[in-house]
Amino acid sequence: MPNQRKAAIRDDLIQAQQALLDVLDRVGADDWSRASPNEGWTVRDLVTHLATAEAGFVPTLRRMAAGQGGVPADFDPNRWNAGQLRRRGEVAPDQLRSELEASHRDMLALLDDIDDAALDHRGQLSSGVQGSTEDNFRLVASHKRDHTADIRAALPSSTPR
Repeated sequence: MPNQRKAAIRDDLIQAQQALLDVLDRVGADDWSRASPNEGWTVRDLVTHLATAEAGFVPTLRRMAAGQGGVPADFDPNRWNAGQLRRRGEVAPDQLRSELEASHRDMLALLDDIDDAALDHRGQLSSGVQGSTEDNFRLVASHKRDHTADIRAALPSSTPR
């Protein structure tokens, strides 16, 4: 019998990913520089942020699942985000999407490989609070949904893609 707890987390991650990909399918060449409602970031900035955050979540989830804690106590998401945008801001959108898809696959593989007990291991989350490995997986999905909504809000509503 499949593990219902892990199946629910998997479904949450897959639904968030699919919603993001559906929105990215609507982004045209002129839309990447559109301002988003998030901190003045453009659509490109948001996708860059999501790609780098997803890649960063995977090793953090791996550490948490192994009982080795989460992000360092002094982790500053604003500093980390600014650095990632400086270094990765000019990466082509197709590459960002490929990176998002690869990180998503890695995250699902990690979820498949861990046992139920690992979901309860605790550590520092990037949001600044203590939480479980499950909480961190849920944070990934929530983070993706929030920024998907930001991208959707930045796009013209009547432009067919």
